[in-house]
Amino acid sequence: MINDENLPLVSIVTPTYNQARYLEETIQSVLQQDYPNIEYIVLNDGSTDETEEILKKYDGQIIWESHENIGQTPTINKGWRLSQGQIIAYINSDDTYIVPDAIRKGVEFLLANPDVAVVYGDAYEIDESGKIVKYHSAPDCDFTALVKNWIRTLNWQIVQPSTFIRREILDEVGYLDPSIYYAMDLEYWLRIGTKNFKIAHLAEPLSCYRLHSESKTVSTHAKNAPDFVNIYNKIFERSDLPKEFRDLRRQAKSGAYLRTAKAYHAALDYEQSRHYMLKGFSIYPPNISWIWLKRLLVTYFKQGSPQHLG
Repeated sequence: MINDENLPLVSIVTPTYNQARYLEETIQSVLQQDYPNIEYIVLNDGSTDETEEILKKYDGQIIWESHENIGQTPTINKGWRLSQGQIIAYINSDDTYIVPDAIRKGVEFLLANPDVAVVYGDAYEIDESGKIVKYHSAPDCDFTALVKNWIRTLNWQIVQPSTFIRREILDEVGYLDPSIYYAMDLEYWLRIGTKNFKIAHLAEPLSCYRLHSESKTVSTHAKNAPDFVNIYNKIFERSDLPKEFRDLRRQAKSGAYLRTAKAYHAALDYEQSRHYMLKGFSIYPPNISWIWLKRLLVTYFKQGSPQHLG
């Protein structure tokens, strides 16, 4: 246990848009933390529900303001720029810290390991009602291994609300990329990892992340789809990319196209899905598998290129 004297300030940012249903649970999970030196900033991104009324209840306990809708990523960046903490994080307004010492554990780990730039813990996935769906145990490995695993599996294994980063990262790497609609945290971790910062795993559950119907809609998948090729271009086409990652460019580019194809498939846009699948296969044929071939076959038998996805 660390001494409470001269503890580093931890800044937590919550962006929120029309999630009054969950917002108070998120706020309470931060206010109930036993770590004594927290700056909590909640930014209302143009909500039209009861969000502002909820925030007014916490005047004096949190820092909050409302602005016109600018999107999640610019809102998080705004909060980080307003923040003063040496350690920073963000937690979405439908997620929660699951234990009252989640922040303390993150701080203790970073103080005990001064060479670590980012610490990430485990988490529970919950549904709309708050029921636990599964336990997410993150892998215990460095950024290089995580990046390579993402290229190989197209799955990212760091759970964002269980993550704490040193402020120096903002100075060295910059802020979240506002051109990324959905997977901005993925792009950020890849950007940090390919800059050779050290990351470490804290093998304890720190948060709950919520998956609900809004995150699974056709329109959401369609909006997500362009993110993955965009991320590839930003990360793997950099001139300063370390050689160990340059050698993986073809595989990474193929993976980005296939992940895009999967998103379009979920969005019922089979024409676009087929287009990206074929490009992915041509760039790196070893990525062809029976699962992908079945998806490809579906695109020939189902018609779909939605003109209006909302």
